[in-house]
This record gives sequence, C-alpha cells and structure tokens, in this order.
Amino acid sequence: MMANWIPAQTSYGPHSGRILDTARGILIGLRRCRSDVAFDELHSAAHRHRVPVFALAWALVHLAGGGEKTSSFMDAQSAARQEWGQLFAVAAAIP
Repeated sequence: MMANWIPAQTSYGPHSGRILDTARGILIGLRRCRSDVAFDELHSAAHRHRVPVFALAWALVHLAGGGEKTSSFMDAQSAARQEWGQLFAVAAAIP
C-alpha cells in the first residue's frame, strides 16, 4: 500500500466503489462481521463525525496501511482514528 497516496476526489469517482469495498473489507476482517453490518458502521461513523463517507472510507484504508497523518482529509483521518484506532492496536498485539 502506498502510504503517501491521497485520493483525487472523495465522491463518485472511478475508484470510489473500490475504496468503499476495501474499507468494508477491513471492518469485516477486524470485527468479524457481515458485509452489511460493516457498511452500516461506515455510514453511521461518517454521519456521526459529519464527514463524507468516501473520505472516511479512504481514511480507514489509510489507517490500515500504516496510518501516518497527511495534510489532506484531517477530519476524516481523525474520525477514523477515533472510531477504529483501537482495533488496529488490538490486531497488532495478536501474534
């Protein structure tokens, strides 16, 4: 995964579906939940933090790939860390 990758746009672009699918897959893997539950969690978190769902999906994918902070999408990155940061800490602790 490219740590410095920044999306060209955060809604309805040619890769937005892939970002959503990837973010949903990350939640499925971490939470061991169904696809629809992961999708609902992503949308609920976006609504709760008042960020676009595509930006939050990108931030979750970025967090899973190492999560170094970038100057873009700070609100979405902060929301992703608040929502799912602990899951990555737990996953990293499992041998």
